Amino acid sequence: MEARSSILGRLFEKTLGWIVLGVLIALGVGIWQMGPDGRQALWEGIWRTGLWLLVVAALPWSARLFIRRLLELRTNWAGTGLLAAFVLIDAIVGVVLLKGLPAGVWSWLLALAALAVAGTYTYLVSEYLAEESGT
Repeated sequence: MEARSSILGRLFEKTLGWIVLGVLIALGVGIWQMGPDGRQALWEGIWRTGLWLLVVAALPWSARLFIRRLLELRTNWAGTGLLAAFVLIDAIVGVVLLKGLPAGVWSWLLALAALAVAGTYTYLVSEYLAEESGT
């Protein structure tokens, strides 16, 4: 039975590899056939998204400067306020980089999902910094 699952696993890996290769080729052809305005919009979107990810990744680490003081307050509201402030900043930076609010249902869903991931990351970094501070 183990040999059979190994064969199926290898077949699945090869099939998935060919599918990924096909998607990458289709994406490359799509970008190649795009007009200059489309390519410009695509690269602008990639840069703005990268900049937003950089801000989201770096912002919670700034709590290292004042996490000990927040922990001395011994209230959960301080931590809740910290997380809310960071997520609000993430949302504001996202709106500024998007040059406005998302348009359409899928854009809103994607923006909310990205904000949820950013909030989770912020929570995990804040928990790590709180444990590291030792208070």
